[in-house]
Amino acid sequence: MCINLSVKKKTLTYIPILVFSFFPYVSLYHIDTDLQPWGILITSLFALLLFFKNEKFSFEIALLWLPFLYSLGLIPFSLDIFYGIRSLTGYLAIAVYPFVFYYLLKYQYDLFEKFLKITTFIYLFVGLVQMYFYKNFMSFLLSRMTTTEDRGVTSLTPEPTFYGIVCLFLILIFSTLDIKGKYKYILLLLFQIIFIAQSSMTILFLVLFGIYHTIFKFDLKVTLLNVIFIAISVMVVLHLDYEIIRNVRILNLMNILIEQPMLIYFVDASINDRLSAIFFSVKGFFDNNLLPNGFGTYSTYIHNELPNSNIFVWVSDNRIMSFYGSILFELGFIGLIIPIVYSYIILKAYNKVRDSLVYLFFINTILWSAIPLSFPFVGIYIAALLYRAKYQVKSKGK
Repeated sequence: MCINLSVKKKTLTYIPILVFSFFPYVSLYHIDTDLQPWGILITSLFALLLFFKNEKFSFEIALLWLPFLYSLGLIPFSLDIFYGIRSLTGYLAIAVYPFVFYYLLKYQYDLFEKFLKITTFIYLFVGLVQMYFYKNFMSFLLSRMTTTEDRGVTSLTPEPTFYGIVCLFLILIFSTLDIKGKYKYILLLLFQIIFIAQSSMTILFLVLFGIYHTIFKFDLKVTLLNVIFIAISVMVVLHLDYEIIRNVRILNLMNILIEQPMLIYFVDASINDRLSAIFFSVKGFFDNNLLPNGFGTYSTYIHNELPNSNIFVWVSDNRIMSFYGSILFELGFIGLIIPIVYSYIILKAYNKVRDSLVYLFFINTILWSAIPLSFPFVGIYIAALLYRAKYQVKSKGK
């Protein structure tokens, strides 16, 4: 009995880490950020305990600590201290989440699996209630909730896009690990992306995955199904009433893409803004000869560059809306460690080259998008890949 109580007590210590990491936008006390700080705080404290216990971590995770250590040296030169601390927290998240969640997968795999499944249902439940009964359901738990009539709901995130991205990474984690009945959970998450969140960016990511899957794992049946699905989607959009199309953002974007594909870049502010972040962050990386631009300098750089550009109409200058873009602009060549390590981990996680190529190109594409550095699901996914590489791939190969 004492042993059971001890085991339960030990298990309960992991629950706050799981809750704050899987629901990163939820908080009873709000500060001026979408992502609440409690997840990174409690995960970092747990990582500190693991350091004191001399818990060993892989060479890949050790490399992910280098950008964080390097960013510490850039803080004194930051033009905006708040911006600098936010960026520093992001680089800490990139290192700490894989470290802690690899440990949890190693020693608390069953708990992790159960929580992953419960999380899927919680996001689904809140999303359905918001869609059919009360749009502001659970909004008091979020720092903000932003959507419009032509977009989907947000569930336990601030925007439909974030809801879609959370669901996408949950799909990636399910697909990486050997979990019983995982395909029904993947279908539930796909349902949330397409019909509840209605996130155009995440749906585009799904299309990209289908393209990469077709290129690297060509399967005639899958290819035919993709072609049929695209053909039906095009026919449906072309025959819908214009008012219906205009009132549903994803349908409106599809209509523009079908009729005038080049126009979509200019008429949609969100797409224009996100592409500008990628362009200017990479340009800044090369303009500074691959050296770090540091923290808080992006706004000044944008204001100097915009007069020379007539392509970008909507540009955010307060932060870089790109995961990899932020890293390269702020850290310079040191930031290259992160995509290189991620790529190596993906290649290591799969026995078949064609599988690894699909995920290699897919992850390295979506991480150019507006995913925050502190977003915990990136680190959790990397931990799942490391766990798969060390335990599940080996066991399947025996």
